Parts: sequence; C-alpha cells; structure tokens
Amino acid sequence: MIQDEYERTKARLAEQRRSAMEMVEAGYQAQLKALELYWSLQSEKGEVAHSVVVTSSGPAAVPPSGQGPLPAGKPAPRRSAPEVNADVRATFPLFPETFTVRDVYQAIGYQPYRSALYLSLRKLVQEGLIRVLEPGSGHRAVVYRKTGASDPSRIP
Repeated sequence: MIQDEYERTKARLAEQRRSAMEMVEAGYQAQLKALELYWSLQSEKGEVAHSVVVTSSGPAAVPPSGQGPLPAGKPAPRRSAPEVNADVRATFPLFPETFTVRDVYQAIGYQPYRSALYLSLRKLVQEGLIRVLEPGSGHRAVVYRKTGASDPSRIP
C-alpha cells in the first residue's frame, strides 16, 4: 500500500463513520419525536394510552423458554441488589435441593435483574451454602445444589 492509497482509505473510513453517526442520530431524533408526540397526545386527552411500540433494528427481547410473558396489567417489580439478596435468603428454604434460577424466580415471586440475582447466588456459593453442580453453557442454566450448611437468612 502506498501513501496515497492509505490516505484515500483513511478518508473513506472517516466518511463512513460520519455517515453512520448521522444515521444513528437521525434514528434517535425520530424515536424522540415519536415519544414526544405520544406524550403530548396522552396529556391532551387526560387519559392513559395503551402502548407505544418503538421499533429498532436490534433483536427483540424474548422471554426465556418455559417462561410466559408477564401479566399485562402488572408491571414487573424491580428491586435493588440488597433487596433481591434479602428475598433470596428469606426464600432459600423453599428452593429444591437441586435448583436453577427459574426455581429462584418461582420462590421469590418475581424475576429480578439478572446481575442482582447472580450476585446473591455468588455470595451463597462463597459462603458455602450452595455449590455449582453443573455450570451453565449457552441456553443451559447453571444448576446449583444446597450444601446443607447453616440458614442463609441469618447471614447478612
């Protein structure tokens, strides 16, 4: 590659980057405009509208297999990591001897942020209350087993 080719390629890449950034910004502005329009229509009527669908080119979120969609009238409660940890520890006796996160969801009654749940489970592993029986892989969930150690609700 000679200096001239290098400079042309560099300029072409810069132009492609600029063009891509403009497209992203235009998409954001269009979504923002649609949201503002929806908000103004909703507030003019003084009622709650049904739903807004904002499309994107990214993949749609799909609930994990075996999990149905959440009830439409009831938003999913999202709790902080300490609240999730407290809920996991309080319901720990309800977990089967061998369990996955789906069993935890069922025991605590909601699906928390994954990071908060896995932090809580990692603490239980570190404390020796549970151990990883089968590591997860791809679409296969991690399988945990209770070790029979002390009651986690007493440990902070």
